Amino acid sequence: MSIYSFLEKRKKRRKGFDKTEEFAFYIKHRDVLLKMPRFSFLINSENNEFNIIRANIIIQSYLNKVMLEEEISSLKIYKDNDITIDKHLFLNVLKEKMIDKPYFVYNNSKLFIPIFNAHLNRIYLKEPEKILNYPYNNLLKDFSNSVIDLFDVYGPSIYDSYFTRLVNIGTNGREIAFFHYDTNTIYIVNAQGRLDHKIVLFDKYIKRPVFNHMLERLKPVTDAYFSESRTNFVQALYDSNFISEKLYNMVKRGDMNGK
Repeated sequence: MSIYSFLEKRKKRRKGFDKTEEFAFYIKHRDVLLKMPRFSFLINSENNEFNIIRANIIIQSYLNKVMLEEEISSLKIYKDNDITIDKHLFLNVLKEKMIDKPYFVYNNSKLFIPIFNAHLNRIYLKEPEKILNYPYNNLLKDFSNSVIDLFDVYGPSIYDSYFTRLVNIGTNGREIAFFHYDTNTIYIVNAQGRLDHKIVLFDKYIKRPVFNHMLERLKPVTDAYFSESRTNFVQALYDSNFISEKLYNMVKRGDMNGK
C-alpha cells in the first residue's frame, strides 16, 4: 500500500465533501457537461472530489460563455435597428458584466472561457461583434468542436485561478501542490493538469487536529515531497502535526496493514 493510500484510509472523520458549496454547484449544473462530449465522463463524479473540482472549472467556464453571449447578442439588436454603438463603451459594459466572474490569467490576459483557446477568448472580450458573424457564430450553439482539453493546454496553472478554491502551496517547476481547506488535502497536479497524488492530512488517531498557521506548516511537507525522499516526507508530516505519533510509528515500522 502506498503512503498516500494509507493516509487516506486512516483519515480522521470530517464533514463530507458532499456538504460543500462546490458539491452543490456541481450537482445543480453538471448536465452542462453533456454539451461537451470530451468531458461528459465527469458527470458521474459524486465520489471523487478532485474530479468535481475539475468539472466545476468547465461548468463555470461554460456559464461565463453564456453570459458573455447574452450581452453580445444585444449588438444584433442595435445593428438591425441601424443604431450606432460606441465599441469602447460596449467593451467596458462587457468588462463590468464579468467583474465578479471567475477567470484565469494566461500570458497576462484574463481568460473567462478556458474551455476555449486564448484566441477565442480574445475575440469574446476584444472583438465581440465577430461572434455574431460566420464562422464565430457557430460557437453560439454548436461549440463542442472548439472545446479544448484545458487541463492539457494550460497545465496545473488552471487550478491556480478564481475557478477553484485551491491554494497554491509550492512547485518544483513541473508539478504544483495545491491545498484545499474543506478537504484538508494536498493535491499534487502534474504538467498535464492531472492529479498525481492526494495527501490527506490528519489521521483518526489525532484527538484534536490543529488548524492554525496551515500554510506555514504545509511548506516543509511540500518541500519534502518534491525532494522525493519518503523518509523526509513522513517526518515533515509528523513534525507539522499532520499525522499522529501512532501512525508515524506504524509507517516507520512498515506496519501499514495494522488497525
